Amino acid sequence: MSSTPANRLSAYRLVLPRPDGSAEREGPTQPLSLVGLECSFDTATLDQLESIVRSFPLEVLPPLFERHSGTEEVGLLTTCHRVELVLLLRDPAGVDRWLADLPGPQSVWRLRDGRELVRHLFRVATGRESLARGELEVSQQVRAAGFRVLSRHPRPVLREVLQGAASTAQELASGEAPPQSIASMAVTYLRTLLAAPSARVLVVGSGTVGRQVARCLSPDIRATLVYHTRPPSDEFLRNIGVDAAPMDRLGSLAANADAIVTAAKFGHHGIRAADLPPDRPMILVDLGMPRNIDPAVRQRPGIRLVDLEELHAWSRDPRAPSRPDARVQELADRFSGRIERLLLEPWIDALYRTAEATRRAEVERARKFLGPLDADQEAAIDRLTRRLVAQLLAPSTERIRSLPAGPAGDLERRLAVELLRPAPSEP
Repeated sequence: MSSTPANRLSAYRLVLPRPDGSAEREGPTQPLSLVGLECSFDTATLDQLESIVRSFPLEVLPPLFERHSGTEEVGLLTTCHRVELVLLLRDPAGVDRWLADLPGPQSVWRLRDGRELVRHLFRVATGRESLARGELEVSQQVRAAGFRVLSRHPRPVLREVLQGAASTAQELASGEAPPQSIASMAVTYLRTLLAAPSARVLVVGSGTVGRQVARCLSPDIRATLVYHTRPPSDEFLRNIGVDAAPMDRLGSLAANADAIVTAAKFGHHGIRAADLPPDRPMILVDLGMPRNIDPAVRQRPGIRLVDLEELHAWSRDPRAPSRPDARVQELADRFSGRIERLLLEPWIDALYRTAEATRRAEVERARKFLGPLDADQEAAIDRLTRRLVAQLLAPSTERIRSLPAGPAGDLERRLAVELLRPAPSEP
């Protein structure tokens, strides 16, 4: 895959003097690059995504970050159907080195950068890219990812992007119709498959999603919430009219169940064919990532297994209602303008450092024409030349900082960086 977007600014070499006056090159120095790599059901199969989730837990990120010295910041967002790696790079070529370290084939990782990435993260946070369009839970996951960003950069950038996206999602949610959740979507789909008007459903997992599933099933479907360690409160069970049972009763309860919905965090296939009653038709809905139910149960007669990949395909039905995106894009673009100014600061700093190197070198060349100077004269020349450099650079750099967001501002910013970049001195 091509991993270098065409609109990236080209690198230049920063020229500084050695103590002997000859040119010394550092670099490359350029505006920072904001890059994202996405693996989701839009780019990968369920098997590929599950394999990546298993092999790329949050714990592997710190040693990778230490190894990638050209990366200023890295953040990781993992949900039930996507893995997003967000990078702040000094050198755009660093994305190729990250791709080489990521699990799975490179073809399952979709690359975005700059404004396109910010728009995408805002869409993710507002639930536009979710299985259940508009769900609120993902905004909390995006905010949590912002707090977990690893950074060696003086001023956080990725944390601002992720938390800005999460805050926008919460702001928009207050003025929109009540959002869906993956629980409500799964129950809606399950109802289309259940034949019995008063079906019995087991909900495995008493966390947030499990409780939401149980609430969506009541009152017309008889549901039992199966918990692993801690039972749900009696008040919750009374309010929604469901029963609760410990995990060790799953086998006996399944003998009379018409469906099982799993929303647990087993981390493995907690339900296998041997755990199901023989010769009983049953619908299984697996909301786990990694999966809670062994896919091999499909080989059992009468078993209908619905997984996240099937729910994702169903959620993308063009007849399904969608939420407007114009406001999300408008807020993302407005936010991008501020972030783009942060990405320019290393380049502006490099420009000033190169100008200062040139000033010092020219003062040294002029000494043979100035004759003997006392301390006050040295100080006056130093002040004068520094002020000249500052006055020459300040208007252009402030203008670049203040360019508006949008395509026109982006074009002016790229042209300005190309025109003002320092040219290496002759060796």
